[in-house]
Amino acid sequence: MRRTAGALLVLLALPALAAAQSDPAREPGRVPVEIRRGEVSPEAKVGRPIVPPPAQDPASVSEAERAAAAFELVRRGQQFIRGETRPMPRRPDLGYDVYGGIQQKNLQRSPPR
Repeated sequence: MRRTAGALLVLLALPALAAAQSDPAREPGRVPVEIRRGEVSPEAKVGRPIVPPPAQDPASVSEAERAAAAFELVRRGQQFIRGETRPMPRRPDLGYDVYGGIQQKNLQRSPPR
């Protein structure tokens, strides 16, 4: 009985809550906010002019290629040095779990004292 009365009360309260959350633009004393676009210049209507990229100087192109080659040479040298100085990978048969298990077996095999 109480549940039915509670459900009926909730159903009757929903329209009142919906009315309280009405559109704020329709409330008296409030003006809806409008966004207006200003006057657009004729250049903006047409779009940006297309400009071709500037011609490249052959001297600057060759200088850039030399700098890129020098950088690649230095990078390869550093990569070679790092490759030789990397630590050796650890052997899996020398891990803690392995030698701990071996010691445990040896303890179990040892004669009682």
